[in-house]
Amino acid sequence: MLSIRRFHGQISKQFLLDSSSSFFIRLLHSSITDDESHLMVDYLINSLNFSKQEAISTSTKIRHLKSTKNSQSVVDFFRNYNASDADIKSIVLSEPKILVRSVDKTLKPKFNIFLEIGFSEPELVAVIKRDPSLLARGLHTSIIPAIRFFREIFSSDDQIVKFIKRAYWPAYGKSFRDNVVLLENFGISKKDIQMHIIRNPRMLTMSPKRLQEKLNDLDSKFGIAQGSTMFLYGLSTISSLKGSSLQKKFEVLRSFGWSDSDINTIAKRQPVLFTCSEERLRKGLDFFMVELGYEPSWLATRGSVLMYSLEKRVKPRYQVFKVLKEKGVMACELYTILCFSEVDFLSRFVLQYTEAIPGHLFDLFTKKVIKR
Repeated sequence: MLSIRRFHGQISKQFLLDSSSSFFIRLLHSSITDDESHLMVDYLINSLNFSKQEAISTSTKIRHLKSTKNSQSVVDFFRNYNASDADIKSIVLSEPKILVRSVDKTLKPKFNIFLEIGFSEPELVAVIKRDPSLLARGLHTSIIPAIRFFREIFSSDDQIVKFIKRAYWPAYGKSFRDNVVLLENFGISKKDIQMHIIRNPRMLTMSPKRLQEKLNDLDSKFGIAQGSTMFLYGLSTISSLKGSSLQKKFEVLRSFGWSDSDINTIAKRQPVLFTCSEERLRKGLDFFMVELGYEPSWLATRGSVLMYSLEKRVKPRYQVFKVLKEKGVMACELYTILCFSEVDFLSRFVLQYTEAIPGHLFDLFTKKVIKR
């Protein structure tokens, strides 16, 4: 069988000009493209352990590559930063065009910028694996301006690293900048903004208009006034929840006999509670109200107890509380002993009353502290 090149050479110019020759031109182009596509498919399968389907799908997005030379340079570059083949595969699957980038002109300068502000190599690989679009952004048009802006907000590069490790690229855009200004105009200190956006970067990725609506909702739905220490905690909560999800959790409380006044009280004092799942909230209410008999008014002012792990913290400590109460040596209320750190709880309520504490509980709490 004649090769494609020989076949092409035998086609006369006059025939090529004929309309019927378009079929052969398409055939020629298709054959060459298929060869290039097969080249990348084989490369991805053999070099990065792609499945055949993954390799075919990925290769269609980088059809114009004529060889695997640049792709291999990119793979070697990532390997030099101790990225595993599984890491590289994940990055390429999400951002196939990474294989087209120039190592020296594009990838290396971007890596250097992030390393300069304090990223370790493993941290940087982890961030890129989670958000490969980071490397698709312009160095001088997006990345460097974003870091300059972060230096206006955060007090150290270490804080910038913490933020980027938790954020996705939308958190670096114009809406983010405008939202920071909006919060500052709302009287929120830069220190508080720093703390909360590191914890919840997505809080500021919404449009400024929507953020303004959320700020207004804090008073109407949570009763949290501007200037309250819970204000940003409430904003973080309400930003991460759909209105329907919040209402469902209010309904869970109402199903246990909570009044609107009780709900308003716990929302003001412990807004983060509403980030818990309905199931977890229901189990906590069932234990404290049904099993132990506490009233909504008691829980409404001690909402943090509903956020503790029932099995790992609440129930074991309740058993200690119950034993010491029966022996007449427990002066604290349950809420107080639930709030102590593991070390302080062990010291004050377990080691101090060794003879009164059942062996299995003594072992449980001593092992907890030893593990820490």
